[in-house]
Amino acid sequence: MATSMHRLQISLRKPQMQYLARRARREGASVAELIRRMIQREAEAAPSASVHSLWEIVGIGRDAEPLISGTPVSECPDLYLAEIAAPRASRRAKRPRRPRTP
Repeated sequence: MATSMHRLQISLRKPQMQYLARRARREGASVAELIRRMIQREAEAAPSASVHSLWEIVGIGRDAEPLISGTPVSECPDLYLAEIAAPRASRRAKRPRRPRTP
């Protein structure tokens, strides 16, 4: 299967072109192939959009409940799962009620 290519014309400064020409000779490839390889490495190293977008939502929510034993849920999720699974009466005994605000 042939790979479809898009022809692109770019302008480079003389030192940039000299660098590419030297490196292409050293690697035994054309300047175009060298640029394709560089772009591919950059694309593979870049985080995916979905991972990046997940970090945008970190910290947007606030929990009105206090920490359990001063421990964040990220450090001990089982502690919080046990709290959720516990009967309501035992939870009331552990935490004082918060006053309601009008």
